[in-house]
Amino acid sequence: MPIRLLDPRTVARIAAGEVVERPTSAVKELLENALDAGARRIEIEIRGGGAGLIRVADDGCGIPADELPLAFTRHATSKIVTFDDLSRLETLGFRGEALASIAAVADVEVTSAISGAFAGSRLTLRAGHQEKIVPAARACGTTISVTHLFKEVPARLKFLKSDATETGHIVNTVSNYAMAYPGIKFRLSVDGREILSTPGSGQLRDVAAEVLGGGIAARMIEAAAAEGSFTVGGLFSPPDVSRANRSGMFFFVNRRWVRNSMLSRAVEEAYRGLLTVGRYPVAVVNLVLPPSDIDINIHPAKTEIKFREDGTVFNFVRRTVRDALLGGSPVPAIEAQQTPAAGEPVAIYRPGVFRPSPSADDFFTRARALSSESGPIFSQTLPALRPLGQLAGCYILAEGPDGLYIIDQHAAHERIMYEKVLAERANRSPSSQALLEPQNVELSSAEAGRYPVLTPVLSDCGFVTEAFGGRNILIRAIPHALSGGDWRTALHEFLNSPESVSRGEERLAELIACHSAVRAGKTLSIDEIRGLLLDLEKAKVPNTCPHGRPTLLKLDSAALERHFKRA
Repeated sequence: MPIRLLDPRTVARIAAGEVVERPTSAVKELLENALDAGARRIEIEIRGGGAGLIRVADDGCGIPADELPLAFTRHATSKIVTFDDLSRLETLGFRGEALASIAAVADVEVTSAISGAFAGSRLTLRAGHQEKIVPAARACGTTISVTHLFKEVPARLKFLKSDATETGHIVNTVSNYAMAYPGIKFRLSVDGREILSTPGSGQLRDVAAEVLGGGIAARMIEAAAAEGSFTVGGLFSPPDVSRANRSGMFFFVNRRWVRNSMLSRAVEEAYRGLLTVGRYPVAVVNLVLPPSDIDINIHPAKTEIKFREDGTVFNFVRRTVRDALLGGSPVPAIEAQQTPAAGEPVAIYRPGVFRPSPSADDFFTRARALSSESGPIFSQTLPALRPLGQLAGCYILAEGPDGLYIIDQHAAHERIMYEKVLAERANRSPSSQALLEPQNVELSSAEAGRYPVLTPVLSDCGFVTEAFGGRNILIRAIPHALSGGDWRTALHEFLNSPESVSRGEERLAELIACHSAVRAGKTLSIDEIRGLLLDLEKAKVPNTCPHGRPTLLKLDSAALERHFKRA
């Protein structure tokens, strides 16, 4: 076939396929236009999973009648003038393709009015062809109705999922923007039934209660900080509230909902040692930084972005979330509760409860104020504990001012040793124990491949090693903590784990702690118990081991008194 220009209708449909993948794509584009127009109230109505009807009404600035036809022309936009404007962009939309793409694959009717106008105007488009503009009654703002989506591209229509599935995607999209803009009222109705309604109070916790549930939102921890030109704020679930996947993690960069694996890793790293492996937190993360530090033009739907300084952003987010979590690490407790039927007290297990922050205002105005406050937002440490003895060779019993504490001796000692190793590494003073004779260790092929990369980490944590030909290495010294432990197993596990390459120091610290900690079943003297408790009281995260398992449980004094009918 000879080379030829495609006809405009085909070009429009191909372009629409990149921007409008499914009904929720159209909802997203219309929401962004409403937000860019300065709307304070946005109402969304859908029918038939969005393929039948999508209607978005806002109270924004509106579109003048003479600009309505231009709004549906490809690459017509009010957001930018030159290419250089992209580096200073503060709006959600900018390409000028959204309305033209939607009109290419659906029937569209738009009614809009500007402030001070005597009346509004209505424009109807059928399969991209514009009809005559007519006057219409409308308060300031815009209403856009999209019907018969994909009627011009039946192949795309066949690939849509069920109405319930498509509706679910739309609910997620609207929920995302509601959390990004807590000061705006969002209302979503599906087939005549209200699904979502936010108050527009400006408080993220209010929107989180609507989207995630009131019980979770009430317990979420506020974190906020500012560093240079970066600001981060958000709500984060306590460690006992988690999910089996990442569906509860939401990320917004300059109020734009994005997918970004680096931000996901930053939050997951902040929870490391607090959540069990395979569990993920519920988190709403708002990150603000100069537009010139991000590239939002790498994806047609603008849901993926690139950061100019990935490492800086990663460390900033991880540190902010981690500080908030560590500042309020609580102790799980057993309390007594009256049963309605018999009136007898029964033992009830209560996970440790993080105290919610006093307010949850829009983080875009509060983050810098919070970052200037002295000390962490939360503060709770272990009280002084008096050792009582040992139970089953596994648990330490200790008396505190508010009850009886039961401590898992292995998990607690793991936490102590883990923080000790990391502290020595931070101070560049790892303590080593020289071996009487160098020990030859044969590595597997995978271990030998990682050894050259991980040698500096081994050295920084107290191992003194050298290559000895082939897949053999000589061990001349080991970390002092492992002098009575299984250093060979710790070494092999470290070199055999792909995870060690990405998080070497923390991974090696975990293994040193695990293989040096006192084992379950070992009898401890009172002096040994006392020393362990003193060290645990000094730990930054005394309530979990490095793997996220709890280290202790409290039996509340008040619960004991109620149980024995002293209260």
